[in-house]
Amino acid sequence: MKIPILETRGLQEEGLIKPSIIIEESAALPKEIDLAVMVFDPSPDEEVLKDCRPLFTFVGASYKLPQYIYKEKIVLAYAPLGSAAAGGLLEELIALGITRVIACGSSGLIGDFDPKKFLLVEKAIRDEGLSYHYLEPSLYAKTSSSFNATVKKELDKRGILYEFGTTWTTDAFYRETKTRLELRKKEGAVAVEMECAGLCAVARYRNIAFSQLLYFSDLVKQEGWSGFQTNRKRLKKQVNDLMLSIGLALADE
Repeated sequence: MKIPILETRGLQEEGLIKPSIIIEESAALPKEIDLAVMVFDPSPDEEVLKDCRPLFTFVGASYKLPQYIYKEKIVLAYAPLGSAAAGGLLEELIALGITRVIACGSSGLIGDFDPKKFLLVEKAIRDEGLSYHYLEPSLYAKTSSSFNATVKKELDKRGILYEFGTTWTTDAFYRETKTRLELRKKEGAVAVEMECAGLCAVARYRNIAFSQLLYFSDLVKQEGWSGFQTNRKRLKKQVNDLMLSIGLALADE
């Protein structure tokens, strides 16, 4: 049986639609800025916005997400849900000149891992669609080990608790079944989310450095889903502030 998503023909061909065509004509990135911090929110809060200036707007079918230059040092990127949409944003950032990206988003805890710690992703299980259009079929897509080492140093400086590990990237959160959950745990996953494998694949195909941190906003177990943490909004702000701090430090290196 022919399975289109597993075809490898044409992987090295350029797409008919280029990101540079989609980006707003007014978008221009200073040459000295090469790093983006990607978070999964609709927009910055008022405090952060004071230090931002608009770069361009990422447009989806039913949403518009402003992208910013933060303190004239880094790009602060607001990403949509799902690897296909987030990967499209990453393509546009790369087209503007970004060569390093650190992403941070929430995830569900599925394995034996301290939920108070961050997960610094080494690899992501490719249970989504986007990555197969960028890389040949495989179980995992990997983050950038050298960039991970740089991010690790910044986490260590701040005394942030974290561990390296594996995540499960899926397109279908309503199909996180007991059978799939156990299989992914056997393959090493301790978290489940919807973007990392796709972002890893785009970054590797375009030859840029990509690292991802995950924090835990809910638990996914055989007994069922825990629901989201009641303090999710406050937690997200704390994490985003940390990411901006790390991004500025990396920009100064």
